[in-house]
Amino acid sequence: MPTINFKEIWVTEAVRQREEHWGPIEDNAVVLQLRAQPISLTDKVIQRALLLSRRDGLLETVNQWISASKFALILFIFLAILSGIGMAYSALSTSHINVIMALVALLGLHAITFIFWLFTLFATWDTQTLLGRVWLWLSKKLARSPDATLAMQSFIHTSNQQGSLRWILSSISHGFWLISLTSCLITMLLLLSTKSYTFGWETTILSSNGFVGFTQIIGFIPSLLGFPIPDVQIIHASGNHIASQIDAQKAWSIWLLGQLVVWGILTRLISFIFSFIKARLTIKKTTIDITLPSYSTLIKRLEQRAEKIDIDASAPNYELPNIDKTTPTNWTTERLIVGIEIPSKQVWPPFILHPSVTDVGKIESREQRHQLMLKLINHPVKELLLVCDGRQTPDRGIAYFIKDVAGYAERTSIYLIEQNDDHERMALWQQTLTAIGLNINNIFNKPSQISHWISE
Repeated sequence: MPTINFKEIWVTEAVRQREEHWGPIEDNAVVLQLRAQPISLTDKVIQRALLLSRRDGLLETVNQWISASKFALILFIFLAILSGIGMAYSALSTSHINVIMALVALLGLHAITFIFWLFTLFATWDTQTLLGRVWLWLSKKLARSPDATLAMQSFIHTSNQQGSLRWILSSISHGFWLISLTSCLITMLLLLSTKSYTFGWETTILSSNGFVGFTQIIGFIPSLLGFPIPDVQIIHASGNHIASQIDAQKAWSIWLLGQLVVWGILTRLISFIFSFIKARLTIKKTTIDITLPSYSTLIKRLEQRAEKIDIDASAPNYELPNIDKTTPTNWTTERLIVGIEIPSKQVWPPFILHPSVTDVGKIESREQRHQLMLKLINHPVKELLLVCDGRQTPDRGIAYFIKDVAGYAERTSIYLIEQNDDHERMALWQQTLTAIGLNINNIFNKPSQISHWISE
């Protein structure tokens, strides 16, 4: 069984949401191709979505969103570095440092956001970190695509299936703070190495013993990692603004750096690793739910056995229809003429056919298109003439159907029924048909241009 990656499931969800909002996508050729393949229904649903997304440009939209999200992460890294530098200068803004205020400047906002994140781990509702929401919003803005919202919504829905989104956004948030605090540490080391600072603490209602206890409690774990707690004498002296000795300056500097390393950097590093691993594990468990009501009709179509028309041999395994054929095919000598969405009042056929031409008639319904595709798959023809109403504006559904059937004819021509030679509409048809790979020399609007199809 082939491995299914997260991106394939993401694209499948994007196709499902597009069809749910804007109706079914023309997929006869794709479905017929997938029916004969010996893979599971889940794989068929995914392969259909991948083929349609490549054809319709949705895969390109998802790739654009991925590129935009990576660029957003680069911006986050840049902002994290700047914020870290800013925190360091804020903590060491004066030559005499109040250690309590410096500690708040270094770890205050980090502590608030970290406690909030811990709270979300036990929340029963869906929660997202602020930085995570900003990243999603920025990624959508940078994608600059009409379907960027669809790509983002399908990403969120897919990620939420196993709870991956929470850990992805948590990884981004912890990564931001990890870079920011590391940048702050480097900046502080640079400032402490090039400037002279004195340290002290000030209080109006707290006792000196209370501050000694506070310093020893929060400095206990850092002291186990090599960041010693200042002596009690130094702590008391710092409250009297006389702790200007070299030993006191060094002791407070190391203590402050220890708090930043342990309660800041180390805490975020552990949280980042934990969130990243959880994100990877939950992403690997992500799949698609083919029992959803929106998949019911598609599953029935994919489960149907291939039908046989005109011949008893099983259908050959042709590639997905492509007008620009690159491999030789044993085309038959049969010549077919088909009308696509021709008005009921229009006389059919529009001219007397040559005896060698087989008239398939007018194709209007989805089932008739399906029958024609089956016929061509089992019996590819030498020449195919598709007659369209040139007075109508060509839509994407007709264009894709023409591309599908053209893959099973050695030569495909288009005849446009027109009145009063509407050159502007003709140009629009030519633009649409050449965009799907049809040769402009095979697009006609006058009977004299297709004389070999007409009986004289």
